[in-house]
Amino acid sequence: MVSLKRMLNKVNLKGFTLVEMVITLAIAIIITGIGAIELNAYKEKLILENTVAEIRSAVEQAARVSATNKQACVIKYFPDLKEIEFVGDNYFKSLKISQPIHVYNLSNLQISTTGSMAPHTITISNDKNTRKIKLQMTWGRAINDS
Repeated sequence: MVSLKRMLNKVNLKGFTLVEMVITLAIAIIITGIGAIELNAYKEKLILENTVAEIRSAVEQAARVSATNKQACVIKYFPDLKEIEFVGDNYFKSLKISQPIHVYNLSNLQISTTGSMAPHTITISNDKNTRKIKLQMTWGRAINDS
């Protein structure tokens, strides 16, 4: 009969040592942490880009409505409420802004009955990134200025 000790010597079991397992686990945690940080930064940038697009689109829509209906429109920004309102005689639109976003240079802008307004630059930022919208509405354009 073959002894158990001899059988175990023949079967050479290999595996991770405790140190190797700890190192592998640490590397996996670091890679996952870096991915989570990058994902959060991407999310913040995406929220900022979407907010810029929404504001730009809303201003252009208000200008089109003003020109079509031959009525003036006022753009009002309420920083405490994080809300932008577009108010005309027969037109009202409200736009909510995400909490980490700040909008600058947007207060009581007037859109004329022809859909034009004086050139103006709106600055939109979160804590890390800033985007600008140049309003050249005499020519009917709002331009993103990164």
